[in-house]
Amino acid sequence: MAGSMVYRLPAGELDAPHMASFRDALARAKQIRDNRGFDFVAGFHGAPGYYCWHHQINPRTSLQARLFLPWHRAYLWHLEQALQDLVAGVALPWWDWTRDRRIPAAYAAEEAGGAPNPLFSTHVSLPRTDPPIDRDTQRDPGGNPQARLPTERQVAALLDEGDWATFNDDLEQMHDEVHVWVGGDMSDIITAAYDPIFYAHHGMIDRLWSLWQVRHGDGGVPAELLDLPLQPFGKTFRDVLTVQALGYEYAASATEVPVTPAGAPSG
Repeated sequence: MAGSMVYRLPAGELDAPHMASFRDALARAKQIRDNRGFDFVAGFHGAPGYYCWHHQINPRTSLQARLFLPWHRAYLWHLEQALQDLVAGVALPWWDWTRDRRIPAAYAAEEAGGAPNPLFSTHVSLPRTDPPIDRDTQRDPGGNPQARLPTERQVAALLDEGDWATFNDDLEQMHDEVHVWVGGDMSDIITAAYDPIFYAHHGMIDRLWSLWQVRHGDGGVPAELLDLPLQPFGKTFRDVLTVQALGYEYAASATEVPVTPAGAPSG
């Protein structure tokens, strides 16, 4: 798998270069039917396994461990690595729902370049579910009047929180609101990860954790969690404490991405 540093950029317009590369990689991944393919990776989160694998038990407390943030960081990294095997240098986009308070244009368009847009939906075929599923993913943004997209003020208050456990729990609740706001398959754990917008949403969640870490460091993470495995990615919580160790960083725009001089090593 590729190992050079990549920069995750905001989900942009349909023709933005980084979105075109991501769209190309995802389209290719959707054609692969083995464990390298998009469908297989999406199945880690819900059907056919019916279980988000971050639901583990804290060995000290015998309660559910707080692995929401590290498990999803490893999950996105795993998909990103698989996509980089198909298109070198591709990175996952992130959706800043505090500013772009709609489905991003690159995900809302049904077509791209005269062909079906792989970011718009995914055909889900799960014959062993009860009932069987054989349809395209769907969304209903804003259809639930009880759901609201988080605001910049709410995010600012969250980033001020100094206790890691409280931050983790509050960010997970904020994340839930976005799933419900998008609606359709995103509001169902069984099929949420088959919708490509899932990864842009979780990119934002991971970015917020990264921003929190810049401000507060890693203090407060219970020591007994650090060596818990993040299945099935071959990582532990300790392995994913920094995004740089996983080969990526976040940038607010393409102008923030460092330019590698000609002839210099890329990573």
